[in-house]
Amino acid sequence: MFESVRMVFLAAQSEGWGTWPFGQGFTAGWLMTLSKFVFIGLILGLIMLALRFLFGPRGPLRDKDLEREAEEEKQRVNEAMDVLRKRLAAGEISEEEFERKKILIKQG
Repeated sequence: MFESVRMVFLAAQSEGWGTWPFGQGFTAGWLMTLSKFVFIGLILGLIMLALRFLFGPRGPLRDKDLEREAEEEKQRVNEAMDVLRKRLAAGEISEEEFERKKILIKQG
């Protein structure tokens, strides 16, 4: 297997791909250099999007425990905010205290 990988690598070098995409550097001109950076950025962006899709929220390869924990946290915050709103409506706390506690609840 290693021999086949080595052969592919040697073939790529002999065809001028040995230092691709970083080959000529700035000697090829500013447009070529800029296009190389854009190309590399696009490749990295596509990789990031693929990982986000696969492992991000509701992704097909994401651990289901993470989804459950996120839903539990969301429910906890909603319940705490409901209690806080009721206390504000009943006049038990002032608006300033409501805002402070709201920030504390959202921070965790």
